[in-house]
Amino acid sequence: MTENGESGRAKLPPSTAASSGHRRPAGAAAAAAEPGALARIRAVLLGHPSDRVHPLDGILRSARERSELAHAAGCDAASAEAHTALTFAGDAIVALGAEGELTDADVRAAAAELASILGVTPASAAFMLYGRVLAAPQLFELPPLVAIGIQLRPLVDLRIFHEISLWRRSADGEAECLLNLGPGELGREVRREVRAVLRGSSALRVAGRSTIRSAPVWRFRQRAGAVVGRLAAADRAPASAFLHEAATAIGPILEREFLLERSRTREESLVVAAERRLTRLAFDLHDGPMQDVLALAAEVKQLQRDLDPFILESRRELARGRFDDALARLAELDRDLRETAQSLETTSTVSRPLGEVLHREAEAFTRRTGIDARVDVRGDVGALTASQRIVIFRAVQEALSNVREHSAATAAEVVVRTRRSTTEVSITDDGQGFEVARGLARAAQRGRLGVVGISERVRLLGGTFDIDSRPGGPTTLRFSLPRWGPFSAAGERRR
Repeated sequence: MTENGESGRAKLPPSTAASSGHRRPAGAAAAAAEPGALARIRAVLLGHPSDRVHPLDGILRSARERSELAHAAGCDAASAEAHTALTFAGDAIVALGAEGELTDADVRAAAAELASILGVTPASAAFMLYGRVLAAPQLFELPPLVAIGIQLRPLVDLRIFHEISLWRRSADGEAECLLNLGPGELGREVRREVRAVLRGSSALRVAGRSTIRSAPVWRFRQRAGAVVGRLAAADRAPASAFLHEAATAIGPILEREFLLERSRTREESLVVAAERRLTRLAFDLHDGPMQDVLALAAEVKQLQRDLDPFILESRRELARGRFDDALARLAELDRDLRETAQSLETTSTVSRPLGEVLHREAEAFTRRTGIDARVDVRGDVGALTASQRIVIFRAVQEALSNVREHSAATAAEVVVRTRRSTTEVSITDDGQGFEVARGLARAAQRGRLGVVGISERVRLLGGTFDIDSRPGGPTTLRFSLPRWGPFSAAGERRR
């Protein structure tokens, strides 16, 4: 970053016409969507093209395909290119925002370049660009709070608002702040405006002197929330249009958050019930089989002492060795039972860092089986919910158990990778592999439902699950879980 906050990436300068607000002549429509418009937008956002692969390259390919389809449908080349340039700019801003690579200068530069490409005023280009940002399909792949933050941020980046915040009506009817993009704490004026909007009025706007503007967020014809901003520019007329567009687009995202929160409550109750049964099993192991093993070891030692005087001297060392082997096997059985009981306890899984838990599980697996198991945790897994951590741990346990019993593998690798919107997990072994459909069918017939159990646990938390294998190997079990957390009043976020 430079001293003035500009991105360190190379930038193309905005066109003179766009910067000055000059509208192109009416006859310039064909030239406005000149070949290379998509490349111009990409260059503004990323710098000049290079050999480095970037996530925007996939969006750029999709935009070019849309341009070709529009042209095939009868649109002239200039109109098709102009439309896809706008679409690409909005989608690219969302993608960069999701990756944390977007700056306020990026958004303003993209709007200025669009004004040049489309032959419209900068204000028109900014409004059109913002409309595409609000409609970008990638938003529905992100956690709701992240998606809403990306939707609201351009209002500050384009210098329409100095600060912007999102509020909702909580269960007790009070106003609850979900997100705040601005330099400081929210003042009383903003809170009064929120309460007024939720009641169906806005005294501040009627007064006309306030710099506060607001728009209600609707859910089933009820005022479920409000978007409130403090104006940054003297020209107040366009601000209300931007704000109402934002409030309309945020409604479905808030509805998705409500459904996710309700679904999460049900999912957690199911996971808690399952974990309760596993915890009971851990106690049963401790109070039953583990105590029996200790008692059996004591009896074997006593038997050794009782029989030792009656064993021939020539056979005594052999007999002692056999007893020592039996005692060693009992000690190993006791250790395995203790590790199993500990792994079944939910508190040990939730209270310790996930990476530590997985590394300990892999080390115990290698010690028991001789199979080299390695764990690679990438990114911040601290934001995962307790239910998600439990599901990841149980899935890794079951997958490693299958590696031991069926794969004849010499090595296995567990990779956990957290992204902005998902957590991806893969367990790969170098064993003999199998035909997936036939192997799963045979397992179900024998009543071995471990893999099915993993799949159901993952799907309960809104994730996806897949197995990739073939005879001769390797085999990879992979699944992903959406990263999200419920909104809270304490979670007022700032850039």
